[in-house]
Amino acid sequence: MKKSVSSILFALSIFGGVAHADTVYSEVSATFTYDKALLASEDGAAKVLDSIEAQAERACRKVSAVSLGLTVDKVCATDLVFQAVDQISNTNLSSQYASSVYFTDSVSERLQLASR
Repeated sequence: MKKSVSSILFALSIFGGVAHADTVYSEVSATFTYDKALLASEDGAAKVLDSIEAQAERACRKVSAVSLGLTVDKVCATDLVFQAVDQISNTNLSSQYASSVYFTDSVSERLQLASR
């Protein structure tokens, strides 16, 4: 059975890598799908986490003038993965998340700003 989790985040769009007074904020909305049955085991939870990370990366892609292509906004992806794992609230998934490259113990300042 597939489940979905939705996350909304206002991502900070910084063009050229430098923040200035006219910084643009845009909303990022993502719905994550995963197989709830996989969460029963550590191996299955690892697959779910891999899928969540890939879905977050797709949702947080942006055009970069610096690299002349698409880049992943790592702060955006980290916040989305954090929210998804928190909403799913599964012990096996949380255990896998602790060793993820996207692990954080709290949301970024961007997300805190968006929730105000």
